[in-house]
Amino acid sequence: MLWTVSIRRPFWLCGFILLAVAPNARADDAPPARPLRVAVYDVAPYGALSPDGLFVGVSVDLWRRVAEDLHWRYDFTLVPQMEATLQGLERQDFEVAIGAITITPQRLSRMDFSYPSHRSGVAVALSRKVGPLAALAAWTGAATKLGPLFGVMLALLALTGVLMWRLERKGPATGASESAVNGLRDGLYWAAVTMTTVGYGDKTPKTTTGRALAVLWMIASLALVSLRSTSLVSRITADNVYARAETTQSSLVGLRLAAVENSSGAEYLDSLRLPFQKRKDLAMALSDLRAGRVDAVVNSVGAQQYAVRQRFSKDVAMSSGVLAPAFMGFALPAGSPLKKPLDQALIRVTASSEWRAAEAAYFGP
Repeated sequence: MLWTVSIRRPFWLCGFILLAVAPNARADDAPPARPLRVAVYDVAPYGALSPDGLFVGVSVDLWRRVAEDLHWRYDFTLVPQMEATLQGLERQDFEVAIGAITITPQRLSRMDFSYPSHRSGVAVALSRKVGPLAALAAWTGAATKLGPLFGVMLALLALTGVLMWRLERKGPATGASESAVNGLRDGLYWAAVTMTTVGYGDKTPKTTTGRALAVLWMIASLALVSLRSTSLVSRITADNVYARAETTQSSLVGLRLAAVENSSGAEYLDSLRLPFQKRKDLAMALSDLRAGRVDAVVNSVGAQQYAVRQRFSKDVAMSSGVLAPAFMGFALPAGSPLKKPLDQALIRVTASSEWRAAEAAYFGP
């Protein structure tokens, strides 16, 4: 009899423990009793307020899907500055913050983040050089790099001019005709106008040997001028491609840089100890880039691409690639009980083909 009691007692204890714990477990999974206070960081295309007063953006769209999946109620609050958004979470003025909020080591020390919601990274915007002065500068730069080719062309021109003078000076028509090559100056002049395919005809060789040299120089001139033209075009094209090619950390050194204060771009430049000018928002930074007050703007790639495409495409170009790949997520106060259910819902929603199609509507495939 004693043996039977000793065996049953643990089962009764386990039963009481399960009954005591089960209500708490159900309470954790239940939707919050009141609407969640959700901060929307005001950076398009992730989060913004439309002209008709509606909250729009890819992060807003994703949050709505997640909240519907979890049966959560919520109220949006638009917050224009990143630091105000982060401080609001730390003071627990908000339970969640959404938008263009990159997950960085500095921010992880202050708060929690959900499962990544968007791919991101730090990218560079550069000034797009257009107009006559820009074209002249590009041509001059390319011509400078092709200095050896121009040197060879001038040397051949001078050699041909001297040879023509030497061949023609003993000809029967020397001095008798104004069109004859009567001196070294005439020989150089004839070689120059022939090379440039102008061919005024005011100076022409009279001897058979001189005319043979003229034919050879005409053929050589065509090849040299074609080589010069194609080299210039290819060099200018290469320079333009290089200007938009993937920017590296070392290429930022010595540039006048700008970044939105407290943004992921600012944190990246701080980590490299590169000096930069702080701006209140991305539009102000890109306006300074367009005006020539800075040389490059460093910011999260998605927001910067969108801003350039919407307002600055004529004057600003995005460098290809990213300086540092990263992810964005929904920010939460440290130790938030919302993190686990939010992560699970984000995985379910973002894995669906429906969400991938919706996200492509903002950023492309």
